[in-house]
Amino acid sequence: MPDQTGDTAAAATGRSGPRPPETAEELAARLLRLLATEAPAVEFEALAAVVEASPPGPRRDEMFLALGSAGRVRDLLAHRRRRERAALALVESARDLASLHDVDEVLEALVRRTRQLLRTDATYLALRDPDLGDVYMRITLGTLTRAIETIRQPVGSGIGGRVVATGVPFATADYLADPRLRRDPDVTDAVVEDGIVSIAGAPVRRGDEVIGVLFVANRYSRAFDSAEMDLLCSLADHASIVIGNAELFQRAERTAAELRAANDELAERQRALERAGAAHEQLMPLALRRADLGELVDTVATMLSGTVAAIGTDGSVLVTSGDGDLPSPVPQPRDDAHAALPGGVPTCWTVPVRAGDTSFGHLVLVTDEVPSDADVRTFERAAQTAALMLLLDQQVGAAEHQVRGELLEDLLAEREPDWAALTRRIRSSGALDLRVAHTVVVATATGVTRAALLRAATTHVGVRGGLAAEHGGRVVMVLPRPDPDAVARTIAVDLGRLTGGLVTAGVAGPADTAADLRTRHREAQRTLRLLVALGRDGEGACPTDLGMLGVILDGTTQHQIRALLARTVEPLRRYDIDHNALLLDTLDAYFATGQNPRAAARRLQVHPNTVYQRLDRIDQVLGHRRWRETQGGVTMQLGLQLHRLTTQIPLEELVPAPGT
Repeated sequence: MPDQTGDTAAAATGRSGPRPPETAEELAARLLRLLATEAPAVEFEALAAVVEASPPGPRRDEMFLALGSAGRVRDLLAHRRRRERAALALVESARDLASLHDVDEVLEALVRRTRQLLRTDATYLALRDPDLGDVYMRITLGTLTRAIETIRQPVGSGIGGRVVATGVPFATADYLADPRLRRDPDVTDAVVEDGIVSIAGAPVRRGDEVIGVLFVANRYSRAFDSAEMDLLCSLADHASIVIGNAELFQRAERTAAELRAANDELAERQRALERAGAAHEQLMPLALRRADLGELVDTVATMLSGTVAAIGTDGSVLVTSGDGDLPSPVPQPRDDAHAALPGGVPTCWTVPVRAGDTSFGHLVLVTDEVPSDADVRTFERAAQTAALMLLLDQQVGAAEHQVRGELLEDLLAEREPDWAALTRRIRSSGALDLRVAHTVVVATATGVTRAALLRAATTHVGVRGGLAAEHGGRVVMVLPRPDPDAVARTIAVDLGRLTGGLVTAGVAGPADTAADLRTRHREAQRTLRLLVALGRDGEGACPTDLGMLGVILDGTTQHQIRALLARTVEPLRRYDIDHNALLLDTLDAYFATGQNPRAAARRLQVHPNTVYQRLDRIDQVLGHRRWRETQGGVTMQLGLQLHRLTTQIPLEELVPAPGT
């Protein structure tokens, strides 16, 4: 089509060969073509110049009206295009965010996307402190100074405090000059230091409660239009969803809904994921009706035409589909989301089974063909479903363990329970089968928290049966095993492997009744305290494993212990106090070095003559030298060991009175 704009421009500048003026019909047709082809603004301006140059009259006025209407149409089309781009950006943002699982990563991605979509200098996400009630910066992007990152605004102050207080989005083209705002001096200083001029904020909600604000800011004056504010509010809603999902992750119903929603969105956005979407629809009902892990494994094996197995965190095979065989050794997962493991034909794939930071092991797929991308995604989705199922089982198990823990607490409480009533409760709960003998374990750990030790104990009894709970600052286990010696040999190692810490355990048994369990608990607790006092951390032991000391403590009385201490250690202890001496330390070093005075001197870092003088002083304080002889030396060493124990454990607990 000829360039009419060029001809018009030539006529306007007086060049030779101008065309005849266009008729009104031609101008109208030209205007429609510009609208239909979404011509740039310069062509509309050129047409307006032509109309301006035409003779005055009704047709000229009608063309001006038509140009005005065309401008409004162009603005409306441009507005709709912006809305479409914003909607598409929101969908893309939602898809990107749905692929992330860590809440911090999700929020950082959302803040970054907000800055890109609204083309602002800086973007912030602020949250309300549930304890202090004010608003603090959680994530900032595009800041130039540290001051803006440490802002805390009271509710009602500044834009953040205003949005939290009212729940209504707010924008200002000039923060410092806006009379609608009540500004906090510290916040104002931070804004000035960072050079911020225009700011807009949208509420981040949890239900009807405003829990934060999503900000965008510029270092120049800018008025945010309604479309931009709508987009900011939509992105703030995304932040609300992210935060809500993180807080409600432990609720299985919400987790299932999120998985379904993620599958629906992926199925709509990528045709290649249709098979994965169909697989999701088959897998989710298994989780919702709490099918067992074996049914899930069989279903996935049918989908992917291979052998599927669930592997526990300790590398054990939990369940395998059909009669399929697995490679030996059992494949272990890698650091990436999924990985093909070497082995040629058949191909072996593995994918971790995780729920947040909790690992439940991994799934293994053995197939004769290399899985397609859709198969890999189906396999990943199966791992998500397995995680959900195991998480549900874990929650149900936690509730059951709570009930069982209450039983154990009542059993071991300071006040003796009603044995008949407690026995009935134990039978009705199914927690323990008192028809078989049980062993009691009392454990502690170093290097890990008590909560981690309790989780390990719960896992242990979940596989082998029994109860696990916390009582008196220790983890207590009741195991349906009649052989306490066998339990003592393995329990500390088993719990240490599960926790990664150093576990020490006192063991006692067997117990055939609820009352016996109470008695065995006290024995196990006493054994644990003796192990710790003797420096035998990391061991498990029964009372009989304490050697000669255990035998003596088991067959003596408090009066006999006091009498032994009075004959051996007590005179020396009193002398040390009265004369600021070190006779007991010297005696310890003397026996520790095989009754060698010179070796004891090196151990004490003193001159050998000092040791000889102290040994002579011990003879004088005791009034004899029999402690240097074989039988007397054994008695003295036993007294020293009992003295060390009684400084850590009261004698009444070390040697309980008869009947207690």
